Amino acid sequence: MATVGLIEEQDAPENVQQIYDRIRKGFGAGQVPTAYKAFAHNPGVLEALVDYRARIMDAGEIAPEIKEWLAWAAVTLTNNQFGIKVHTARLKKQGVSNAQLVEALAVLQYFTGISAMINGLALGEAVDESVPDAFR
Repeated sequence: MATVGLIEEQDAPENVQQIYDRIRKGFGAGQVPTAYKAFAHNPGVLEALVDYRARIMDAGEIAPEIKEWLAWAAVTLTNNQFGIKVHTARLKKQGVSNAQLVEALAVLQYFTGISAMINGLALGEAVDESVPDAFR
């Protein structure tokens, strides 16, 4: 259960209705996701989130498919159950298989696990000399 009530579309003030309309026509696929109905308690925050999402997800040099994988990885690593369901569904609509999802989870598990080990051993600066060369 949400810790704040949701502002349903029929109850939203006009300024929120306009933002909801952008969401429905854009990334919401005809709906306003539940999270945005909670964010609507502060229309300025809601609008900022929608604007920021558009700048990040709808423009730029990274392919939309890669951005969706990155979104999925972020919500998975933060245990965002809402986001996991949404972004897994979006990946599946792009044709991603269950085997690919499991493989991606294995990649996340490996790199988060080995990162904890590297951090615990304070090995952060112990990289091959060719690594910093790539940054030049």
